[in-house]
Amino acid sequence: MIPMDLNWIAKVLGVKITPKEINIINIINKAVTNINTDTRTITSNEVFLALKGPNFDGHKFVHQAINQGAVAVIVEKDVLAELDETQVVQFIVDNTQTALGLLASAVKDEVSPKTIAITGSVGKTTVKEMTASILGLNAKVLSTKGNFNNEIGVPLTLLRLEQDDEYAVIELGANHLNEIAYTCNLVKPDVATICNVAAAHLEGFGDIDGVATAKGEIFSGLDASGIAVLNYDSEYHDFWFNTLNTNKVLRFSTLSKKDVWAENITFDHFGRAKFTLCSKNETSLVQLKLPGKHNIKNALTASALTLALNIPLEQIATGLSQIQEVKGRVNLIELTDVITIIDDSYNANVQSVKAGIDLLKQIDGYKVLALGDMGELGENELQYHEEVGRYAQSQGINLFYTLGALSEVACNAFNKNNPLHQKSRHFTQRTELLTQISRDLCDYQKDSNEKITILVKGSRSAAMELLVQDIIKNKASLALQNNNAGDLLC
Repeated sequence: MIPMDLNWIAKVLGVKITPKEINIINIINKAVTNINTDTRTITSNEVFLALKGPNFDGHKFVHQAINQGAVAVIVEKDVLAELDETQVVQFIVDNTQTALGLLASAVKDEVSPKTIAITGSVGKTTVKEMTASILGLNAKVLSTKGNFNNEIGVPLTLLRLEQDDEYAVIELGANHLNEIAYTCNLVKPDVATICNVAAAHLEGFGDIDGVATAKGEIFSGLDASGIAVLNYDSEYHDFWFNTLNTNKVLRFSTLSKKDVWAENITFDHFGRAKFTLCSKNETSLVQLKLPGKHNIKNALTASALTLALNIPLEQIATGLSQIQEVKGRVNLIELTDVITIIDDSYNANVQSVKAGIDLLKQIDGYKVLALGDMGELGENELQYHEEVGRYAQSQGINLFYTLGALSEVACNAFNKNNPLHQKSRHFTQRTELLTQISRDLCDYQKDSNEKITILVKGSRSAAMELLVQDIIKNKASLALQNNNAGDLLC
């Protein structure tokens, strides 16, 4: 965080300092170490900002924040009137969430890093990590941590900026219209992109066109000097292009030779791509550590974003080749010489599940998919689950397990008109699913020396990462019991 004091905060918020006693003025020039919205982590000399929502009210925890060392509070009402506090400054504002945005925007303006904003239904976190890896080779970069990408998370991310940050790579998510327009106004990007559009968060957007409209809000944050990076392969390319306030555009494509593209693509056993990264002026070789054909597109997106900031193609290729796995996103876990888990459990929608199935198809051997419910798909949620089930069956998945309520439809679709060598089972309890995986894989190993790959996928609400943990723990304990590290679960 940049250096700030209570006077600076008052100026940004446009409010007067209202101490309970006049001698509090002696501390208004004291350095503030953080703006914090979470009383669980409050420490000395921080400012507590009391957020308020439908199911929570930070004002109830002001006393706790003060006891833990908060030097000031930002609130929507006078909370100190009933507290015997003489060494705490109180800022009363109309809306604390708006105040959070004002502070974040002020910090962004003061540091003024070159800024990239990224959104999309699928892949935005991977593109963010790739982009930060490229820029971080020779500069200090701030990037979004975890899922801090909404109207609360984005300003908290911007508040982490430091004076020597040269770049900021900010992920923007949304589950309703106008959310990205708001956060993008805080971010004020120099370059912005939409990775893609898919059926996700439809409860907030209505339909896929609503998703495209919401994602397109990211370009509203670009002024005439800003650069828009567009996915030329997207059916919404022209729609987004016609909304731009800038005529500076870079396009990436996996199908055409536009501004950025890939040639000479090959894959290793686990579906990790090697290719020639091409721009109009030069080429460079890339070897990705992340598996999946879809990560070529993610790499092209990150390449276009950084080319827009005049980063050399050789540096881009190096940064892409060094990118490490993001937890829960296509993580390869080689459990034994025979068994590999692909942990892609962080989240799921129709497009990302199909991409996972495509990756599984690329890998030689016995193919197993464990799918949890896909959430926030709106009124057509059953139809989307059925679509995924049919797709898994069509791509030759050998074993298909589903967990939850909605995914039973996927299981039934998989089983319909299914050849005998493919099997699908549905479960409502994770422990039952784990037991069945154990039995099925043990039976298969007795009859075949073929390698087995298990893809685990599901929305956050499905908590499929717990299944991954279960398989790993169960393997370790039973392999030790059998004194055979090559045995999985049996």
